[in-house]
Amino acid sequence: MNRCSNDDVVSAKRELAEEVLRSFGSLRFAATGWSMLPAVRSGDTLVIDRVTPNQIQVGDIALIGRDGRLCAHRVVRLPRGLDDRVWITQGDAMPAPDQPVIEDELLGRVTKIIRAGKYITVSRNLRGIDFLLAQIVRRSVFAARLFVYWTSRRNPEKVESLCQG
Repeated sequence: MNRCSNDDVVSAKRELAEEVLRSFGSLRFAATGWSMLPAVRSGDTLVIDRVTPNQIQVGDIALIGRDGRLCAHRVVRLPRGLDDRVWITQGDAMPAPDQPVIEDELLGRVTKIIRAGKYITVSRNLRGIDFLLAQIVRRSVFAARLFVYWTSRRNPEKVESLCQG
Protein backbone atom coordinates (compact mmCIF):
# COMPACT_ATOMS: atom_id res chain seq x y z
CA MET A 1 0.00 0.00 0.00
CA ASN A 2 1.34 3.41 -0.98
CA ARG A 3 0.71 5.99 1.72
CA CYS A 4 0.98 9.76 1.41
CA SER A 5 2.52 11.68 4.26
CA ASN A 6 0.85 14.81 5.60
CA ASP A 7 3.72 16.83 4.08
CA ASP A 8 2.87 15.36 0.65
CA VAL A 9 -0.77 16.38 1.04
CA VAL A 10 0.14 19.91 2.16
CA SER A 11 2.63 20.27 -0.70
CA ALA A 12 0.03 19.07 -3.21
CA LYS A 13 -2.45 21.63 -1.87
CA ARG A 14 0.12 24.40 -2.38
CA GLU A 15 0.84 23.25 -5.94
CA LEU A 16 -2.89 23.09 -6.67
CA ALA A 17 -3.38 26.62 -5.29
CA GLU A 18 -0.57 27.91 -7.51
CA GLU A 19 -2.05 26.21 -10.57
CA VAL A 20 -5.55 27.59 -9.88
CA LEU A 21 -4.13 31.12 -9.51
CA ARG A 22 -2.11 30.78 -12.72
CA SER A 23 -5.05 29.33 -14.68
CA PHE A 24 -8.00 31.31 -13.35
CA GLY A 25 -6.47 34.34 -11.61
CA SER A 26 -8.43 33.83 -8.39
CA LEU A 27 -8.59 31.34 -5.54
CA ARG A 28 -10.66 30.83 -2.40
CA PHE A 29 -9.69 28.82 0.65
CA ALA A 30 -10.44 28.56 4.34
CA ALA A 31 -8.02 30.27 6.70
CA THR A 32 -6.71 28.43 9.72
CA GLY A 33 -4.80 29.58 12.77
CA TRP A 34 -4.75 32.89 14.63
CA SER A 35 -1.67 34.69 13.27
CA MET A 36 -3.79 37.32 11.46
CA LEU A 37 -6.26 38.08 14.26
CA PRO A 38 -8.40 40.12 14.32
CA ALA A 39 -8.45 40.84 10.55
CA VAL A 40 -8.60 37.17 9.56
CA ARG A 41 -10.15 34.50 11.73
CA SER A 42 -9.81 30.75 11.49
CA GLY A 43 -12.62 29.57 9.24
CA ASP A 44 -12.83 32.77 7.19
CA THR A 45 -12.76 32.19 3.45
CA LEU A 46 -10.00 34.19 1.81
CA VAL A 47 -10.42 35.40 -1.77
CA ILE A 48 -7.00 35.69 -3.38
CA ASP A 49 -6.27 37.33 -6.72
CA ARG A 50 -3.14 36.74 -8.73
CA VAL A 51 -1.00 39.88 -8.88
CA THR A 52 2.50 40.69 -10.03
CA PRO A 53 5.08 41.40 -7.33
CA ASN A 54 5.17 45.11 -8.24
CA GLN A 55 1.42 45.34 -7.48
CA ILE A 56 1.99 44.33 -3.84
CA GLN A 57 1.94 47.28 -1.44
CA VAL A 58 2.69 47.72 2.24
CA GLY A 59 -0.42 46.73 4.17
CA ASP A 60 -1.64 44.16 1.64
CA ILE A 61 -2.26 40.65 2.88
CA ALA A 62 -0.15 38.50 0.57
CA LEU A 63 -0.48 34.78 -0.02
CA ILE A 64 2.93 33.19 0.37
CA GLY A 65 3.86 29.69 -0.72
CA ARG A 66 6.86 28.34 1.16
CA ASP A 67 8.09 24.89 2.18
CA GLY A 68 4.97 23.30 0.67
CA ARG A 69 2.64 25.47 2.77
CA LEU A 70 0.42 28.49 2.21
CA CYS A 71 0.46 31.52 4.49
CA ALA A 72 -1.47 34.79 4.27
CA HIS A 73 0.34 37.57 6.16
CA ARG A 74 0.48 41.34 5.90
CA VAL A 75 3.30 42.99 3.91
CA VAL A 76 5.22 45.31 6.23
CA ARG A 77 8.16 46.19 3.94
CA LEU A 78 8.71 46.25 0.21
CA PRO A 79 11.97 45.63 -1.66
CA ARG A 80 14.29 48.61 -1.38
CA GLY A 81 15.73 48.43 -4.88
CA LEU A 82 16.98 46.18 -7.64
CA ASP A 83 19.51 44.48 -5.35
CA ASP A 84 16.94 43.90 -2.60
CA ARG A 85 14.12 41.73 -4.05
CA VAL A 86 12.61 40.53 -0.77
CA TRP A 87 9.35 41.40 0.91
CA ILE A 88 8.88 41.32 4.66
CA THR A 89 5.58 39.98 5.97
CA GLN A 90 4.16 39.60 9.45
CA GLY A 91 0.98 38.21 10.93
CA ASP A 92 -1.05 40.95 12.64
CA ALA A 93 -1.01 38.90 15.85
CA MET A 94 2.63 37.83 15.60
CA PRO A 95 5.37 39.52 17.66
CA ALA A 96 8.02 39.39 14.93
CA PRO A 97 8.22 39.45 11.13
CA ASP A 98 8.46 36.29 9.03
CA GLN A 99 11.58 35.23 7.17
CA PRO A 100 12.08 37.41 4.06
CA VAL A 101 9.86 36.45 1.12
CA ILE A 102 11.38 36.08 -2.33
CA GLU A 103 9.52 36.84 -5.56
CA ASP A 104 8.82 33.17 -6.41
CA GLU A 105 7.04 32.74 -3.05
CA LEU A 106 4.53 35.56 -3.68
CA LEU A 107 1.40 33.88 -5.02
CA GLY A 108 -1.27 36.58 -4.76
CA ARG A 109 -3.08 39.16 -2.67
CA VAL A 110 -6.09 38.68 -0.41
CA THR A 111 -8.79 40.97 -1.81
CA LYS A 112 -11.82 39.91 0.21
CA ILE A 113 -12.70 37.89 3.27
CA ILE A 114 -15.95 35.95 3.51
CA ARG A 115 -17.13 35.59 7.10
CA ALA A 116 -20.54 34.16 8.01
CA GLY A 117 -21.72 34.65 4.42
CA LYS A 118 -20.72 38.34 4.30
CA TYR A 119 -18.00 39.87 2.14
CA ILE A 120 -15.47 41.99 4.00
CA THR A 121 -13.15 44.30 2.06
CA VAL A 122 -9.55 43.94 3.15
CA SER A 123 -8.05 47.10 4.63
CA ARG A 124 -4.35 47.89 4.24
CA ASN A 125 -4.09 48.93 7.86
CA LEU A 126 -5.78 48.13 11.11
CA ARG A 127 -7.68 50.94 12.79
CA GLY A 128 -9.45 51.53 16.05
CA ILE A 129 -10.51 48.44 17.94
CA ASP A 130 -8.92 46.08 15.40
CA PHE A 131 -5.53 47.76 15.90
CA LEU A 132 -5.91 47.53 19.68
CA LEU A 133 -6.95 43.86 19.52
CA ALA A 134 -3.98 43.01 17.27
CA GLN A 135 -1.60 44.66 19.75
CA ILE A 136 -3.09 42.71 22.67
CA VAL A 137 -3.14 39.38 20.83
CA ARG A 138 0.42 39.98 19.58
CA ARG A 139 1.64 40.16 23.17
CA SER A 140 -0.42 37.39 24.77
CA VAL A 141 -1.14 33.82 23.70
CA PHE A 142 -3.83 33.74 26.39
CA ALA A 143 -5.52 36.78 24.82
CA ALA A 144 -5.35 35.12 21.39
CA ARG A 145 -6.98 31.95 22.73
CA LEU A 146 -9.63 34.00 24.51
CA PHE A 147 -10.40 35.95 21.32
CA VAL A 148 -10.64 32.73 19.28
CA TYR A 149 -12.95 31.19 21.89
CA TRP A 150 -15.14 34.31 22.07
CA THR A 151 -15.50 34.64 18.30
CA SER A 152 -16.22 30.93 17.88
CA ARG A 153 -19.02 31.18 20.47
CA ARG A 154 -20.55 34.14 18.61
CA ASN A 155 -20.43 32.29 15.28
CA PRO A 156 -20.57 28.55 16.05
CA GLU A 157 -20.93 27.32 12.47
CA LYS A 158 -18.62 24.40 11.77
CA VAL A 159 -15.81 25.09 9.32
CA GLU A 160 -13.67 22.36 7.83
CA SER A 161 -10.03 23.30 7.53
CA LEU A 162 -8.09 22.72 4.33
CA CYS A 163 -4.97 22.20 6.41
CA GLN A 164 -6.30 19.07 8.09
CA GLY A 165 -5.08 15.86 6.49
